[in-house]
Amino acid sequence: MATALLPALWRNLVLFALAFAAASLAFGAVMLTAPPTSVAAGLEAGAIPPVGNCEFLPADDNNRCVVYR
Repeated sequence: MATALLPALWRNLVLFALAFAAASLAFGAVMLTAPPTSVAAGLEAGAIPPVGNCEFLPADDNNRCVVYR
């Protein structure tokens, strides 16, 4: 390997390390301030959301049956 390439390789390595550190810090800051939430996290524990097809619900569960037409 030519000795003239070593400073360019070192510069590229340092630039990559700085860019990776900056991206990691930005990602970490976003995750700390606004972490992702799932749809299931919004439901109460044990709650069953309304369904569009009432065919598979028991006959007395009409209060959870929502049919979109």
